[in-house]
Amino acid sequence: MTEKRTAKLNRMKRAASVIALLLCVLIAAGCSAKSEPEKKVAKELDALKTSESVGSEVSDMEKLLSDEGKDNFDTFLKKLRDFDYELTGVKEGGDQATVTVRIKTYDFGRAYLAEWTEYLREHGDSLAGDEELIGFYEELFAKLAALDKKESIKDVDIVCVKPLDNGEWIANIKDNEQLQDAVFGGMMSEMKTLAGE
Repeated sequence: MTEKRTAKLNRMKRAASVIALLLCVLIAAGCSAKSEPEKKVAKELDALKTSESVGSEVSDMEKLLSDEGKDNFDTFLKKLRDFDYELTGVKEGGDQATVTVRIKTYDFGRAYLAEWTEYLREHGDSLAGDEELIGFYEELFAKLAALDKKESIKDVDIVCVKPLDNGEWIANIKDNEQLQDAVFGGMMSEMKTLAGE
């Protein structure tokens, strides 16, 4: 791999790392248990939509931004939780079930890709300093906050299992990369594509 390509990938990964950390904070919302897989999935998704928990990564990001940037960042976080979902099917078999969910949200992935492409065009192959990355975040959150149509629609399979001890279903919400990408409007898959994964 050339030095220029490596530099670009390193900048992209550095800029994307904060976004990825946000995902972890939001997906780690607390959840209540239900006995049926569909109810369990719905309960966990509802908890994710209403969660107000934030981590230190979010606070650290807000410290770097201007007042306008903080407002755009907060609007983006609210939009992340503003996804719609529909349970479209379930396949059960013994102690395991797969619940299919349709997630509809803002096309964060397309906006992220557009902003990153613009950033690379302006900065070329020079390594980004902290000020340039903060400028990237400011512009990115402004674009993400301005999205007003839910144009990203993805179907996600969520596997549920019933453990032997208490009989309550457990849904793989926190570790489900397909769900994470759907909630983030395709942003995670765009990051992986740009990183060459």
